[in-house]
Amino acid sequence: MKKLYCLTSFTFSCLLSLVSCLLLTNLAMGQFLKQQNLPVYDENDNQLWLALQGGVNNPQFSEVDWNNDGINDIFVFDREGDVPMAFINKGAPNQADYHFGAQYIRDFPPVRSWAMMRDFDCDGVMDLFAHNKIPAGISVYRGQYHNDSLKFNLVEDFLEFPTLNDFLVNIFVTSEDFPAIDDIDGDGDLDVLTFGVNGGWVSYYENQSQDMGYGCDSLIFELVDDCWGRFYESGVTNGLTLSPDPDSCVGRDSYIGQPGAAPDAGVHVGSTILTLDMDADGDKEIALGDISFSQVAMGYNGGTADTAWITSQDEAFPSNNVSINIPVFPATFYLDANNDGVKDLIASPNRANSSINHENVWLYENLGQTNMPDFNFLKNDFLVSRMIDLGSGSSPTLFDHNGDGLLDLVVGSYGYYLEGGNYDASIFLYENIGTNEFPEFKLVNTNYTNLPEGHNLRGFDITFGDLDGDGDEDMIFGEEFGKLFYYENVDSGDGIANFQNFDTLDGDDGGQIDVGQHATPFLVDIDRDGMLDLIIGEKNGNLNYWRNIGTASTPLFTQTDNFFGSIDCREFGYPEGFCDVAVKEIDGEYVLFTGSESGNIRRYIHIEDSLAVGAPFFQADSLYGHIVQGRRTRVTADDINGDGKCDFFIGNQRGGLALYSNGELTVSTLIPDVPDFAFNIFPNPTSNLLNINYIHEENKIADLTIFDVLGRNVYQNNIQQNTQLDVSNWSNGIYFCRIQTGNQFAVKKFIKK
Repeated sequence: MKKLYCLTSFTFSCLLSLVSCLLLTNLAMGQFLKQQNLPVYDENDNQLWLALQGGVNNPQFSEVDWNNDGINDIFVFDREGDVPMAFINKGAPNQADYHFGAQYIRDFPPVRSWAMMRDFDCDGVMDLFAHNKIPAGISVYRGQYHNDSLKFNLVEDFLEFPTLNDFLVNIFVTSEDFPAIDDIDGDGDLDVLTFGVNGGWVSYYENQSQDMGYGCDSLIFELVDDCWGRFYESGVTNGLTLSPDPDSCVGRDSYIGQPGAAPDAGVHVGSTILTLDMDADGDKEIALGDISFSQVAMGYNGGTADTAWITSQDEAFPSNNVSINIPVFPATFYLDANNDGVKDLIASPNRANSSINHENVWLYENLGQTNMPDFNFLKNDFLVSRMIDLGSGSSPTLFDHNGDGLLDLVVGSYGYYLEGGNYDASIFLYENIGTNEFPEFKLVNTNYTNLPEGHNLRGFDITFGDLDGDGDEDMIFGEEFGKLFYYENVDSGDGIANFQNFDTLDGDDGGQIDVGQHATPFLVDIDRDGMLDLIIGEKNGNLNYWRNIGTASTPLFTQTDNFFGSIDCREFGYPEGFCDVAVKEIDGEYVLFTGSESGNIRRYIHIEDSLAVGAPFFQADSLYGHIVQGRRTRVTADDINGDGKCDFFIGNQRGGLALYSNGELTVSTLIPDVPDFAFNIFPNPTSNLLNINYIHEENKIADLTIFDVLGRNVYQNNIQQNTQLDVSNWSNGIYFCRIQTGNQFAVKKFIKK
């Protein structure tokens, strides 16, 4: 068994003082670094710059400047696992180039279901609006910069409005919905559109901050219209039932009982809302996604900013281009994705566990203006194409598949979503094409072990070990329905694993080993008798111990304990545990790690001491390394770069991977990140002179280029020191200043007024 000197050593004497041991453990652990610079390539040798972001299933998009450089980046919040993500924009006009910035979301508030960035106080810094579970409504966090990193502080537990008797109640938003938070009436403060509890009518909560003389720094709401737009969304069809009269609400008032009235008014089920001005008339149109349909309906406002009246619609928006078609429950978002100064349209699925989980981010380039868009479909894998994203339920394992001494990455999956609700699951092999010191991974096989087509298995969780005593490692995997299967490694002599003789893995009673649901096996000689035993996690949250009572060449497993170490992976608020397990030998002692439905990684120590006395395992950490990757984490650990420290690949329900290390990972090819030069511009805004402060640690000459918002080159020169430009004759507007030296560059925005 390979010995890893990963963190710190503990002895039996530590058991004498559990409190002091826990303190020492936590101090030794620290906070792991989420790695961003490990080179990973797809089958066509394209480097995946976002490889280890972790995948997306139900992403929600907002504009935000994460690093205070004046350039809009992207905030993604994935409903699947409640995971925030930061994508840093390193591009120039018309040249968006996103890299992920894990450091910006380390202290992100623990929000759930939905979240969006909006600037409610007009200070130029984005604030956070998010779902509040109890009561179902909206919480608000104010954004502020600390050392050029955006942080958030809670300012409103939930937004309220007064009823007729001045009793304050919360603005109701379900966890399934995605509301519109926008300046609906054009007065400069943010209002709210959301569906009420009584069916398919949209309620309009108007912010009174401007009206009451507070400017736009307050959140004071009144319900001014409980039938905004006068339409009704029934949920029976994708289209809207429109009112012929701006003074009548469909299904209510004098319109009840008339043709086209809403006969099925009832409890609201689920909708997503986007508001935008489609025709430059100053009022808002509304794009609606419904939980029962795959397309988006666009309602066109024939009224005014103060009194909305939806008079026409496009039931398959945008019908003049490629219509949005995302099974199931599409949501739409409006932001500048391609860095041209004009907002674009993004569509993605909003329903967890029952919607498309790959090729699921549709990007429409806006060829028009922000207030009069002309959408042209570009791709269905925006950002996703640069990630490892295997659909849902990724489960990584490290294994040297070709005998070259380098650990390769084998990843099982729950699968890609197929039409009708089925999943196409597989096992993927990423070969380590680097060195012992500088690991690099390339996808070389999308059906490792050649599972037969139509196998009907999914939720693969894999473990390797020499079960037949022939010197090579065989494979065992668990799957969704709790059963275990076996592949023999028939080495042909070249050191490359060759898995054959696929079969069920049976126990000593002759029946297939079955732990219930979602089996996650791990092979380890836990009792140190020279034979590999099985520890198997399952959906219920417990660990099963199947001891090997056979021989070194003929294993025979018998169930010894179905609550191994008294471990229960369930957390408060999560009825299921989905326990995953990995065991590593560290300084001569076994350390056990678990993943879970909640996402928390736990660490257990003194395993053998506890087994000797029949005691529960000692839990050293409940959130190991501060690793946060959302629901259903799967963990594997080893030293991938020879520095003597454990590196942790983490799988998750979103189908992606993340890598955490107890220190900075050294790699051969660094992803361009922060340049090794200082670059500032001032004053900003400016009317006459623009100062460019450039200092390079090696005094290198850099290329200076300035673009306007249309991407036109308005100035270009070399720069080696501080420079002052006269821009007094330039047109007023937004410009982008780009400085580049070698393959490193930085961009800053300034305003000429």
